[in-house]
Amino acid sequence: MRKRIWRSFDYLDEKQSRLNLLNGYQQWVESYIHEGWKPYEITFMYHQLPGSTKSILEQMKQELHRVNSRLVTRFHRDPRSKIGFECIPRMMLFPDLPVYKRAKKSIQDVSINDGLHYGGIALTSPISRCQTSLDDHFTDDQEKYLSKKLERIFVKPITHSHNYVTDYVMKAIKNGRMSEEDIVILPRTISELPDK
Repeated sequence: MRKRIWRSFDYLDEKQSRLNLLNGYQQWVESYIHEGWKPYEITFMYHQLPGSTKSILEQMKQELHRVNSRLVTRFHRDPRSKIGFECIPRMMLFPDLPVYKRAKKSIQDVSINDGLHYGGIALTSPISRCQTSLDDHFTDDQEKYLSKKLERIFVKPITHSHNYVTDYVMKAIKNGRMSEEDIVILPRTISELPDK
């Protein structure tokens, strides 16, 4: 009986911790929007990847870093400079799994990698050399970012209810289906960015 009670407390603590994390990301997104950054929902879909779930997640994260390395140079010539770093997009990316919806997902999307993919929030600075919106950029230049591992990138502007969208993209973390350890925040540091 006691073990059950302690397990209940552990579950409640973990759940509260995940809710606190969600709230923190919602506040972070809100602070960027308040400063004039434009928010987007972004989804990365992959080809079938080999290996265990852990190995697949690592390969997916490597692809996210590769895409980011290419993307930041479209927003500033020198993303490693202090000024350049302030102009490049921010991304909060979360592993995700499909859930039942009325609008059915394609069989391909739920069967490849057992439906595992990454989704999240991207924010673009009001000051950058990129002349188009992020969704238009990825629509126009999609092929430049895809690879043998990355099948497609889908981006759409968030026009309202950014807290709801943040909650949605974090659903697998919030529900405990995926680990916080697999969250990817980009860019991490100036030293991790590509040279000019």
